[in-house]
Amino acid sequence: MAAAQSKNQEILDIAKSLKGTPWCEEYERMISGMLYNPLHPTLLEGRHKARCAAYKFNNLDPNAYDFEQVAEVRTKLLGEMLGSVGEGTYIETPFSPDYGCNIIIGKNCFMNFGFTVLDTSLVIIGDRVQMGPNVHIYTAGHETSVLSRIKFVEFGHPIKIEDDCWIGGNVIILPGVTIGRGCTVGAGAVVTKSLPPYSVALGAPAKVVKTIASVEEELADPKNPFRDMPDRV
Repeated sequence: MAAAQSKNQEILDIAKSLKGTPWCEEYERMISGMLYNPLHPTLLEGRHKARCAAYKFNNLDPNAYDFEQVAEVRTKLLGEMLGSVGEGTYIETPFSPDYGCNIIIGKNCFMNFGFTVLDTSLVIIGDRVQMGPNVHIYTAGHETSVLSRIKFVEFGHPIKIEDDCWIGGNVIILPGVTIGRGCTVGAGAVVTKSLPPYSVALGAPAKVVKTIASVEEELADPKNPFRDMPDRV
């Protein structure tokens, strides 16, 4: 995927609602998918703030709190680090964001150990998304041109993961991908292209191997073993 040639107004409008963004001309170019200078002082400061916040989050001493207190403190720190995060979302440590402020996560999500997000552009994650260990999300991209690396320019494209997805351990998600609602991505997959809703995808590159029933279809099926289970959250 190549760099964009103009700013993405839809992405810019979303970013205006986020906390702590390092807003400047290079930031607008960066989240829009255009070539930008990652060494701009405002962007350097933004990444430094993210490193400081992640260090605080990852080095919280659990021995100093009981279980409920740890959850409360981590939720508070997560809210300070991310652009937006919903109620009930929990991320295990270590968690490694690039900017943090470009990440939007919905409610009641769970990300296991080793979650890494290069949020050069926006990463938008819906509600009730669960992830296994060592999931990596990369919005950052580079041209194949060697001269582009010598000139030290790069770009990024947004990634979206819709509601109710399960992302297996060691999955890598590449720039510009949308993973539709209710998808399951098998462990170790490399997602290079968007996946339609209610797909099961495996492999590197990830390929859809089957589709599954929608939420509405499951709820309408009296034989579904999960239909009458109590809600947990």
